[in-house]
Amino acid sequence: MQGMLAALVDELRNVGIEVSVGEHLDAARAACLVSLHEKEVLRSTLRCALVKRAEQIDTFNLLFDLYTAGTRQPGAELAAAMTDEELRATLASVIGSEDASIRRLLAQEFVRRFGGLEPGSAVAGVFAMIAVSEAADLEGIRAVLLADQGGDDQGGDGRGGDGRGGVGRGGGGGQGSGGGVRSFGARLREAEADRAVEGFRADLRVAIRRTLVADRGARAVRTTMRVGLAEDIDIVTASATELAAMNAAIGPLAQRLTHVLAQLSLYRKRKLSIRGTLHLAMGTGGVPFRLATEPARPPRPEIVVLCDMSGSVSSFSRFTLDLLIALDSRLSRLRVFSFVDGLAEITGLVREARAAGRRLDPRAAARDAIRLSGSSDYGFVMREFAGHYAHQLSRRSVVLVAGDARTNYLDPARAAFAQIHERAGQVYWLNPEPRRYWDQGDSVISQYAPWCASVRECRTLRQLADFVQSLAIAVR
Repeated sequence: MQGMLAALVDELRNVGIEVSVGEHLDAARAACLVSLHEKEVLRSTLRCALVKRAEQIDTFNLLFDLYTAGTRQPGAELAAAMTDEELRATLASVIGSEDASIRRLLAQEFVRRFGGLEPGSAVAGVFAMIAVSEAADLEGIRAVLLADQGGDDQGGDGRGGDGRGGVGRGGGGGQGSGGGVRSFGARLREAEADRAVEGFRADLRVAIRRTLVADRGARAVRTTMRVGLAEDIDIVTASATELAAMNAAIGPLAQRLTHVLAQLSLYRKRKLSIRGTLHLAMGTGGVPFRLATEPARPPRPEIVVLCDMSGSVSSFSRFTLDLLIALDSRLSRLRVFSFVDGLAEITGLVREARAAGRRLDPRAAARDAIRLSGSSDYGFVMREFAGHYAHQLSRRSVVLVAGDARTNYLDPARAAFAQIHERAGQVYWLNPEPRRYWDQGDSVISQYAPWCASVRECRTLRQLADFVQSLAIAVR
């Protein structure tokens, strides 16, 4: 047990979850007080000791499953004695039940028979999942569940229709009401069937991981699965599943950053209040034994964001906007511009999305930012912004440019960018490309860098968080 816990703690640290020595010891002491045969109890116990943030729970659960995967469950020999037809029939009868242990046994047997995961084979878990799902015929089971439940409900609908013999206005109303009930009942049946099928798919994934761990070891399986925190996922190359995890992590991340920004204002330098000091001195014969200070005024910079919405950079810009607009009134003075080969202010769209509690549609954000070809033209954008909006900037303005600075070999308009720098208080640039690709090809990031307070590589939510915290310190 202690060896498994030490390996789990090492993996948590490897993926970015900070675990101190004291937390490791607390987890070890807590594990000694619970039954090791109750896996979910042990999971909850270790999670309370090792996990500090909600967005880390999914990663912990996955690593816990890897490092506690057994090779065989009690009762596996009973499932192994079934024929293929009996195995499928048993699955169809219990897939919607609450008996999770039987479903896990069936999932393990399906993986053993149809997964193709022979010891030492190089078959990936994805292909095994496809093969096992086809062998289990989950879509067919879903159709059977819907048909069975639908047949049971038809009798009820028929009885409801015979409540009164009339066929006039009252009968018509009852018929319409029955149609509404049937429609709602159909949605409930579909949701129940989907829940049962997806639950067994989750059991299959667990069984595949258990088999892979038994053959290759937990560390090797973790390496191939790219396990990590949502904050450390590359925004540009993220998969659909990783994007969903990042969307879930943006809210807690923005809340934490808002708290950091709010705390920073408490440590701002307070100015001496002459009037308050004289008022206190009246009680000591005019001698100012105590000095009075004025409350520090919280920083309220105007954030102006220029987002490149072209190509793969648009996904990075979208997440940048999601994080910034999620912050509270500390960044409420926010103006947002999107650009490709044209420039468009989308502050209104951002406000509407924020008021409605939804994400900003990237297609709507880029609609008015495409002027000609739809390829980036940083020179035109800088000249356009300097000519129409630079005079509205002040020393309290913080201009944030999110883009890769690839101009498609067009004029970068350095003079216009220098004019923006002269009017604004600070200019920052967030580049989603790896630093090793800067100034290669049509990248001109070094030509803009002299007029920027900071040029940063930002490919993950963690890097965005670090930047926003440094921004808060800069505007103190």
